[in-house]
Amino acid sequence: MAVVSCAVQSCAVRRNGRIWGAELERDHTPVRETSDCCAPVSKTHLPQAMATRQDNGVIVRRTQKEDLPEVIGMIQELADFEKMPDGPQLTVDDLIRDGGFDERRSADGRAAPPVFHSFVLEAPADPDDCPANQERLTSMRSVDPANARPLTRKLIGYAICYYAYSTWQGKSLALEDIYIRPAYRGNGYGELFFRALAKHAQDTNCSRIDFHVLSWNPATKFYHRMGAVDLTETEAWHFYRVPKDAIGRLNA
Repeated sequence: MAVVSCAVQSCAVRRNGRIWGAELERDHTPVRETSDCCAPVSKTHLPQAMATRQDNGVIVRRTQKEDLPEVIGMIQELADFEKMPDGPQLTVDDLIRDGGFDERRSADGRAAPPVFHSFVLEAPADPDDCPANQERLTSMRSVDPANARPLTRKLIGYAICYYAYSTWQGKSLALEDIYIRPAYRGNGYGELFFRALAKHAQDTNCSRIDFHVLSWNPATKFYHRMGAVDLTETEAWHFYRVPKDAIGRLNA
């Protein structure tokens, strides 16, 4: 991320700000700090692409409805890495609803704002993988098959975030997940993705980016290099949660 204030807590529980760490720690191939690394993109192009490495065609773009089955798959991959395979409870329909992909309307007829925002990291597909890729995507895709992504492209990562509010600094961006598939780590894509999210935070007037990191995450050096600060160390903050059953007891 460009110069954006980031807050990191080191003892996170799984379902808030889960950051896949191994690929970011290993993903320290320098990414050129020039226009071919993370080229400025006008707001009219933001829904399609946020950042590009022009030498290999990898882009960061907003998630589209037809991407959601693969995003669900990557959420499960992240849970498996975290040794919590039974954690994810969401379906594609949940992401469609909460991400604003169903064009639902409020009582006054206005479009309901999305609960979260999502971005994907997309790369050219390997020609040798196309038949297998086609079979896998056909079996997974349950929404808008007519608008399916061309098989010359494939998703290699995703990020999910949402807006929060600080009574000290105003609007902030909470990063829930960032993940890159294992086969594509070590190529500078972690930094590419992180910087693209920082560009989004800057363009939407966020004062900072907050996320949580598991205590055993090996990517600390990467986060520090991106300008992140561990608030547990510097300010002794601890992250608390009231789970659903406890909410029920409070309202019994």
